[in-house]
Amino acid sequence: MSRFTQLEFGEEPGKKPSKDQGEAIRNERYFYQEAVKYWLNGDFEPALRNFSRTLEKNSSFYEGWLGQILMLIELEEYPEALIWADKALALYPEHPEILATKAIACVRDAKIDKALAYSDNAMSKENISSRVWLARAEVMMERRSRMAQDCISNAISIAGKALPVVRLEAGKLLRRRKNYSSALELLSQAAKELPQSALAWYELGCCQAGMRFREAEVAFEQALKIRPDWDLAQASLKKYQKRGLFRRLFGRG
Repeated sequence: MSRFTQLEFGEEPGKKPSKDQGEAIRNERYFYQEAVKYWLNGDFEPALRNFSRTLEKNSSFYEGWLGQILMLIELEEYPEALIWADKALALYPEHPEILATKAIACVRDAKIDKALAYSDNAMSKENISSRVWLARAEVMMERRSRMAQDCISNAISIAGKALPVVRLEAGKLLRRRKNYSSALELLSQAAKELPQSALAWYELGCCQAGMRFREAEVAFEQALKIRPDWDLAQASLKKYQKRGLFRRLFGRG
């Protein structure tokens, strides 16, 4: 099983350890599950804190390292993500997923040549995971390469138990690039498979809003039902509703 699979599907997201484990439940696995729960709700700061707690409990817990780097990227803390990726590589030298996350941080920080180099290195390893293919897709998109879609297809084909989250991540990537038609199917399926993920519903709503589909309102409302205090989802819903009102009043899109 790949590390990416373990990160998203070690156990049911948000599931509490049983009480019969006593005080031992607050170990690295406990904080890991809390981190995943927050991550799937799009609440990246508490997810980051909980991934960090996993490393306080067990500094060799790989999923904590990878999760922390990914959350720093989500929070747009790209230089910090690179620092932590280097720390992780000190424990896991030349690990393809860590190299891939470095590539993503560089892409987001407009360091395209470095991103390609890290991605090339990750791709040269054996038994690469969906995470590595998704990072490759992002680098290829930045370089306007047609290979990006093949990379996404490869990520999905080897996802195994992680398929719902791989679909979510791939859909997010395509949606950010405004490739709404390709993103829609992935995000629709992700929302079905991860019905308690506010992030999946939010991303689906953003995609549908980009396509001017009325279903976007339902998706945003579902995200807010799961996470009522999410400012970003509230703002996106209001923006969509305002645009819909303008369209009805003036007959425009």
